[in-house]
Formats: sequence, structure tokens, C-alpha cells
Amino acid sequence: MPVTIHADPLAQRIVRLREAVAATGLRHLAVEVASGPDLVVALRALRPLDASVVVVGPTVTASALAELRPQAVLNVASGRIQPTEEGSRPSGAGQGGLWIFSSGTTGTPTPTYWPWPELTRGADWDTAHRDERWGIGYAPFTYAGVEAVSQALGRAASIDFLTPTDLAVGTGARYDVVAGTPSFWRMAALHRGTDEARPQVHTVSMGGEPVDAQLLRLIESAFAPQRVLQFYASTELGRIATVSDGLPGLPLSVLDGYGPTGKALTVRDGELLLSPAPGAPYLPTGDEAAIHGGRLHILGRRGEVINVGGVKVVPGHVARLLRELPDVVAVRVYPVRSSVLGAVVGADVVTPPGADRDLVVQRVKAHARRVLAPAEQPRRVTVVDQLPTAPSGKAARGE
Repeated sequence: MPVTIHADPLAQRIVRLREAVAATGLRHLAVEVASGPDLVVALRALRPLDASVVVVGPTVTASALAELRPQAVLNVASGRIQPTEEGSRPSGAGQGGLWIFSSGTTGTPTPTYWPWPELTRGADWDTAHRDERWGIGYAPFTYAGVEAVSQALGRAASIDFLTPTDLAVGTGARYDVVAGTPSFWRMAALHRGTDEARPQVHTVSMGGEPVDAQLLRLIESAFAPQRVLQFYASTELGRIATVSDGLPGLPLSVLDGYGPTGKALTVRDGELLLSPAPGAPYLPTGDEAAIHGGRLHILGRRGEVINVGGVKVVPGHVARLLRELPDVVAVRVYPVRSSVLGAVVGADVVTPPGADRDLVVQRVKAHARRVLAPAEQPRRVTVVDQLPTAPSGKAARGE
């Protein structure tokens, strides 16, 4: 169900929470955000107090939270404020702002500090866009989730917090913007029903994972949006590049210099490097990247590389080529232990409803032999109903 930002029950929660926090005098809080409405309430209640907020999701460990030394832990759903024993505002963080942890998809989640104005874009009411309706499929404790909700708040839009199935079966629903990870969009396209049940989506927005041509075709077939936006961003550096031309990958112009975001990209030895400001050195992003077809393609995280008998295999590259098959909607590529090679490649694939699973496995293996090097070819191919996702909403990694 949509969360209407102007509804009295939500407005009352915001006021009560703001008053409760103000009464404590505490300004550095760990805030447990379990849902999209929790995030809306937290942003609207705590920004006017210029509070320093640590956004806490399920991937944040107690030890990681303790290092930021919050003065109290706030549970937004219940309104409970539990003081900690040794809390203090972290040095070097400025005043009010948000600490957001990275997704930790390929490692330990790490926090990054964002001042309120940089991330929330003011989050002030804008009556010019009051009739807009946004759907948000990002996890609320992620950078992408906070940014998407902040943009919707800034435009005074009503917000639906969606699962892929919610969007797929949203008969007659009309959205100005729907934002989610590429994994979100793959599953939404897979579950969409008849044309009569198709929701109307004006703008598709996605980021956090690689986007390929097959996904763009799925989205066009399932939702026929008027515009598709792809973002390359990170929790640590924010939005780096935006693409709206409807093509997979990034245009090579992002490598030409510092664009509107003030950041520049380059590729060295298969890794994407980024300079955060003019004159700043290029630093590794941890993303594997390649240039082909006149575009820059992000293949996945460098830490995901599978070592097959000394040959490095990039899962994102394998998955992208396997998704060329019309019978393959989604793919998860992962290492399978091998007593001889150390590891070999495994692949879970999702097919359209009604597909012959045995035939799909045969086609996947035959296609792999044609387009992949021997070490890259999956030795195990399994057809599954859906792929697991991490709490961040991205595709889960590992076996």
C-alpha cells in the first residue's frame, strides 16, 4: 500500500518522534530502520534537529555500530530510545548528517558520513509535484534507498514501497517513477501478468548492479516506460554517472574528464578507477570493467572473481553472456569447490514460466561452449524459480 506523506497518522508519528528525541538532548543516534515508512519518519523527524544519524539495517554488526559511538539507539517503529553507555559524536563528521553503511555484498559493510544537505536535497515540500506517485524497491537502509526516498520527499510525492511482485501485479497502478536494483527489475518483469494488468510506469530508475541489453529488453516488454535511467553510484562517493539513452553500459564520454558530478572515471588492468575531484588521484573502485561495443560495461565486483585452476573468471562477464539466451531471464554465477582445480563455475538460471527445464540446461551449456573460454563454462547449471537476494536488494553472492 502507498505511504501517503501528507496523511495525518504519518505526520503525527513524525511530530511525536521529533519531540521525543528533542526532549532527550541527544544528537548522535543509531536509528533502526526496518521499513520504508520508518525511513520516511526518521528523515522528516530528525533532519530539523540537525541530528547525526547512523542508519542501521540488518547487515550492521554490533561491533561496527559501537565504533561510531552513538549516544542512543532509536527504534523508529516503536519510538523507543535506549541510551548507550559511552556514546559521543564522532570527530570529523561535522554536525548533522547521516552515516550510511555500504551493502557489504562482497565484504564487511563500512560506514560513510553524508551531511544532510548533500544527501537529502532539502527534503522540503514542493507543491508543484504534489500529484506525483513514486514506487521504491530499494532497501530503506541503503544509500540508494535513502537517496530515492529523499528525492520523493523533496517533490512531495506519495510513495509506494514495493517488492517486485507488488509492481508486477499492480493492475491499473500509475507511477511517475519506480526505483530499484536491476535484480528488482528482473524479478518484476518475470512475474508480470497480462497486458491488461500492466502498471503504467513513466520512468524506470535503477542502480547498484550491472545493466545489460537483455534486462533493458525485459523492462521494455513488461512495462513500456517512457524513460529509463541508469545510475552508477556508491555509498562512499554518491552518484557518479547517470545514463538515460536506453543502452546498456556507460557512454565512453564518462572517461573523457570530470562531468556534472565533478568525478572522473578510467579503466586500468580491467578495474574501474575513479578520481573524486579535479586534480585528485585515481583510486580503485573495486569494480571489474571492460570496454566493448563503444560502451563502458561494469562487470561486477573484483572480489567476486572465481579462481579456476589459476584462471580468473569474472562472474558478471559469464552471467551477461548466458543472459543472451531468450530462455534465460536471470543468472547467478558462483564458485563450486573442486578437488582438482580449487573451484569451477556454477550457474543458477531463472526461465520464463512454462519453459522445459531440461532443455534450458542443455541450451545454456551449448551456448557456454560457443561464447565462453573453457575455464568460464559452468560445470553445474541449475534451473531455479528465483534467485536469492541480499538484504540490500542486490543479487546474493557465493555458493
